[in-house]
Amino acid sequence: MSRLLAIASLLIACGGPQIAEHPKPDLTKSLPATLEATRPKTGDPRPVHVHVWADKGVRALPRWKEDITDQLDYAGQLLAPLLGIRLTVDSIKEWDHAGNDVHEGLKALPAAEPKLDDETIWVIGFIAPGDTAQTAIMDLGSSELLGRYAVVRAWAEKPETEALAAVLPDLSQGQRAEVIAAHKRHKQAVVLLHVLARTLGAIDAADPSWIEHPLYSAKQSTFADRNRDLMQMAIDARLGGGTDQVIAHDLLEAIEKAAWGAWIPNDHDDVTKTLRNVLDSAKAGKTAADVPPAAYEQFDRVRELAKRGEYTRALSELENLMTAYPGNGTMQEQRCEILIEKPTSTPKPPPKGQPPAPPEHLGVLDKATRQACSRVSELVPGDPSPHLAVGDALASLPKPDYAGAREQLVHAAEKIANLKQGQPEAWQRLVSIYMRIGALTWVEETIAAGRLDNNPAAAEAAQKRARFGIPKHAKFVKPEDEGPLLAATMTAVGLIAGNKLAEGERSLAAADKRWPNAPGLSAMRCDLLFRQTHVDGARAACNRALAVDPDESWALYLGGVLALKDTSAAGTRSGVDKLEHAIVVDPDLGQAWRALGKAYDRANNTAAKGELAKAYLAKFGQALP
Repeated sequence: MSRLLAIASLLIACGGPQIAEHPKPDLTKSLPATLEATRPKTGDPRPVHVHVWADKGVRALPRWKEDITDQLDYAGQLLAPLLGIRLTVDSIKEWDHAGNDVHEGLKALPAAEPKLDDETIWVIGFIAPGDTAQTAIMDLGSSELLGRYAVVRAWAEKPETEALAAVLPDLSQGQRAEVIAAHKRHKQAVVLLHVLARTLGAIDAADPSWIEHPLYSAKQSTFADRNRDLMQMAIDARLGGGTDQVIAHDLLEAIEKAAWGAWIPNDHDDVTKTLRNVLDSAKAGKTAADVPPAAYEQFDRVRELAKRGEYTRALSELENLMTAYPGNGTMQEQRCEILIEKPTSTPKPPPKGQPPAPPEHLGVLDKATRQACSRVSELVPGDPSPHLAVGDALASLPKPDYAGAREQLVHAAEKIANLKQGQPEAWQRLVSIYMRIGALTWVEETIAAGRLDNNPAAAEAAQKRARFGIPKHAKFVKPEDEGPLLAATMTAVGLIAGNKLAEGERSLAAADKRWPNAPGLSAMRCDLLFRQTHVDGARAACNRALAVDPDESWALYLGGVLALKDTSAAGTRSGVDKLEHAIVVDPDLGQAWRALGKAYDRANNTAAKGELAKAYLAKFGQALP
């Protein structure tokens, strides 16, 4: 008995009979990596406003809204310390979309929310899950470089669970559910982060543990520092109101400033080509940079051929490209411009000793050219480029079609106002076209519409108004006739200055019939008569010019010179007044400065002459005679 008691006591002391058990699995080894930021930022994160759209397939899933919220929250937990931003979901809306192709989804998403306010940084669409488990990010999510739209495919419950089951240890039902939920949350957040990073300039990287790797891995936890820097630059600029052009410029500069071997070469090249495309398109005032990276080099070659005047080769190579990309708006627009620029005639050999005549560029009148340009508007309705090209060409014809040009340029202005990038460049191109044809009112209206503060064209337009007698709101000339009047006046100026007085007389007589008593024409007649020593007639012509336009600078200058023929104090005073007025309204009229210096000498006004000499030296870089 005592022996039995001893054995019992021993068993109790040892915890009773020992039964062999399998060790419990370590769940941490089955869980995905935790998202975390190296070099975490401090301070309050800035809000980044996000709009979410869920399509029909997503809304058919259980707890779909909670799942989306959870994935956004987890992605935001990395973005806050990584970039100093906080995802702020303003709305989750129902999206009338069906399908699980992320690239088609990305094309369709802008139709759900076509106009974005300045505060909305991203619009994210969630679409139906696929039928298989995928690891390629390009099959799970989609976005565009510098874009504001992104699409993520929902978690494919059955195939993803089956794929995980093959690699998980023996777990209880509760443990398995916990691990699968963690993988779901991690994968969906990583895909979302990957596509958002692409919009901020991140380039695919080689290390599979980085989120920017093209294949998903449960080991992914953060972004490479080099990509993080690009993303930081882009989001800071975006939140600061930076345009796509500014962001593209800064990203391209940062990427090319120092090479980094961990970027995947093909994606690096695609990103840099796309950024250059954005810059090119913005400079030209286009709505989109839609030349595929794979075609960019060949497309750039087409443009170079066109610049060199090899139009036939350029069109041939462009046609080959367009066979592969028939719906590409930028390529079609380039075709439109080449057809406009291509000469439509071969000049005949000139007479001996004469320069060759320039070839005619009448392509804009060709039906095929206009169809090509119209096709651009069908493909890219918001692009002003074809209207600018056609309008410019119509205004440049040997016999300009100003009415047709104006119609096209009005359409261009309407579209420029809606551009998301390149607005200043597009407005400037429109200003340049109007300035070249002398449409001063339209120049000024365009400067105002484009808010081109301190634009040099404004001063140039003001000078032309003063020099050639076309004041604002003139009743003797309509805005559409300012160009022809300016051209007629300048023709007379050239003939008279070249001492071709008879031809100048005929030129003025023809212009007078169309614009009687136009002050610029009267000023030129004043000049003509003055050169013919008809002083009284010249004085009367100058007075007629100043009666209509008191700021006509050439009439003021000549009127001052004529007044100085009266050597009395009153004559000198009248001459000085007119010459001073001429300089105020037309500071570049050097003749008026020099005549005023002589007037000051006659008046013995040494102080005024000294100040004038200093100002003349500063403006013209030489001493006052």
